[in-house]
Amino acid sequence: MCCAFIANTTYAQRKRTFIPEPGEGVSFNTSSLWVVGAPEEFAAGMRANSQSIHFMRDNVIGISHFSWAWGLGYSAHFYNGNLHLDVAEDGTTTPVYLAAGQYNSNRFATEYVDASVEFRYRGVANSKGRYNRFYLGGLVGYKTDSYSYLKNDNYRVKFYNVGGFNPMRYGVYAKVGRGQLNIFGFYGLSALVTDGPLMSDWSQARSMNAGLSITL
Repeated sequence: MCCAFIANTTYAQRKRTFIPEPGEGVSFNTSSLWVVGAPEEFAAGMRANSQSIHFMRDNVIGISHFSWAWGLGYSAHFYNGNLHLDVAEDGTTTPVYLAAGQYNSNRFATEYVDASVEFRYRGVANSKGRYNRFYLGGLVGYKTDSYSYLKNDNYRVKFYNVGGFNPMRYGVYAKVGRGQLNIFGFYGLSALVTDGPLMSDWSQARSMNAGLSITL
């Protein structure tokens, strides 16, 4: 009975003296990229992807497993597929849907500076410092660049600062895992296109990502 009492007391003390460890400060996300709501003419490429890095500041909520974090980052989104945005000398943009075999590489891309906020849950760390993780976040981004790129056997062209894309992006995301490698998912709530020749067919287009997140 004495041994049981001592064990229970020790266990209770450990529970009462739980001190949360600080959360990660860097997150690198790599994911596949899809367009939801694109017109039927658009055929997405297998290499469509998104890359982002975020620097975060973690703030523990009391003595608990919960915290919230805020940070800034940069993201690039490469929409590989059959849509080529041709830009004339006067700045007129013309969307062209290419047939299979007409290109070796083709994409349009957008880049953003992002601000993000996360609500975090972290489980008890084991002897190796690993713990279960569930992070739910939202972000807002400001577009810094957009371009169109086409390459085939005899031709290569890249147009910078292509107009029509939304100057802002916002959406929600989640990270779930254990250790430094986690499953990552993002759903864009903002329209991909807000002006220009794509507006009539792409007004409902949203971006969606699924991939991996490395937290350090």
